[in-house]
Amino acid sequence: MRNKNELNSDSNYPENFWPKILTLLSIGTFIFWVMTSQNADKILDQYLFDPILRLFDRIK
Repeated sequence: MRNKNELNSDSNYPENFWPKILTLLSIGTFIFWVMTSQNADKILDQYLFDPILRLFDRIK
């Protein structure tokens, strides 16, 4: 008798399908936001690049 909780994998359905889809959708959303936002450069500088540059300055 087979276990009812056992999942069968479909050969046409990749094992890591959802992580790939979510990653691609996130990248696409980020690119769309950067291309359409008027202040994306300021937000990226404030929240992404400035903290990284401050960490590099601390290392020096």
